[in-house]
Amino acid sequence: MNNIYDVAVVGAGAAGLITAVHCAKNGKKVILYDKNKYPGRKLRITGKGRCNICNYSDNENILKNIVHNSKFMYSSLNNYSAIDLIKFFNDNGIKTKVERGNRVFPQSDDAMEIIEMFKNLIKDLNIKFKNETIVKDIEKVDETFKIITSSGADYAKNLVIACGGMSYKITGSNGDGYNLAQKFGHSIKPIKASLVAMNTSLDKDDRLELMGLSLRNVEVSVINEKKRKIFKEFGEMLFTHFGISGPIILSASSYMSTNEAYKLILDLKPALSEDQLDNKLILLFEEEHLKSIGKVLENLLPKKLINIFLNSINIDYYKKACDITKSERASIINNLKHFDLKYDSLRDIDEAIITAGGVNVKEIDPKTMESKLVKNLYIVGEVLDIDALTGGYNLQIAFSTAYQAAMNIE
Repeated sequence: MNNIYDVAVVGAGAAGLITAVHCAKNGKKVILYDKNKYPGRKLRITGKGRCNICNYSDNENILKNIVHNSKFMYSSLNNYSAIDLIKFFNDNGIKTKVERGNRVFPQSDDAMEIIEMFKNLIKDLNIKFKNETIVKDIEKVDETFKIITSSGADYAKNLVIACGGMSYKITGSNGDGYNLAQKFGHSIKPIKASLVAMNTSLDKDDRLELMGLSLRNVEVSVINEKKRKIFKEFGEMLFTHFGISGPIILSASSYMSTNEAYKLILDLKPALSEDQLDNKLILLFEEEHLKSIGKVLENLLPKKLINIFLNSINIDYYKKACDITKSERASIINNLKHFDLKYDSLRDIDEAIITAGGVNVKEIDPKTMESKLVKNLYIVGEVLDIDALTGGYNLQIAFSTAYQAAMNIE
């Protein structure tokens, strides 16, 4: 035990890197572990390889976009806001820009620029980086943590668990952090995929027909088993070979659990009321009365969708508009406003952008990120039971909780 570090950080993702860097800046002797050859493996693929660093918003808006345990983040965000985070990157040579939805990216549009920045900081701050290293076990011996790895053992006065969740296992996120936290007595809230696409129960031929179709300016609602609407959002979605994806679908998944049945209802014309749609259809049927209903609906819907849309309400595509009955017109209107997306299940957690669930935040001090169960143990980032919607909010959670820990490690 001759070589005792002040701080050992397990996981060199977003949270682990910020923790290690700020601890080292505070004069601490830091050791950082990661399974991968290079730090920030998951950072490289965020924002489609561009790295959506954060959301340029005030704390109130960030908190609104946190789905679970937003109150836990009050203190962390007050101490390390989006503005503070952007300044950190700017001060370290990363020029940033703000895009649609207040998403912040490096001007270079290259996540590797962020990785190189952290690699340089690790070197400049003399952080001991043990890459390609598996942490097999951790024991607390008196007031010291013994970290047992694939290459031996190290000792540290403080331990930070920053292993991430279980999504994108290829990046090394396989749930190790939950096991380590449980070893020290922490409870884990149920783990599930979040910000993930969905399977539908449409026939394979129908799925293939719709594949690649993108819908804008639509509104999706999620109805749970108790027939309660738990989510509604306006925006864009995409049909895929397995079902549905796109921004509003990913957001909806954050409010859904793995083992519950849901209905996903799509409003294809949210800007129009049923009465307005009725008037519009009456006018279209008068103007194009000799055309098939399928052809007439091209005024309202993408061609790819029309056949499946009409089949779902048992109306023949080739039936002339002049022969459509009043009740059939009512069915068309109802389907335009309440189109059933035939939800089947969430996609696998390995395809999810983030993991929901994790270490119970009631067992963590939000002002320090220190465990309430074990002195000098800190838990930060995605391994915690905190998750948010898309737009840079999840990285903000990781960075802010990490900074909070670093500033409170003595």
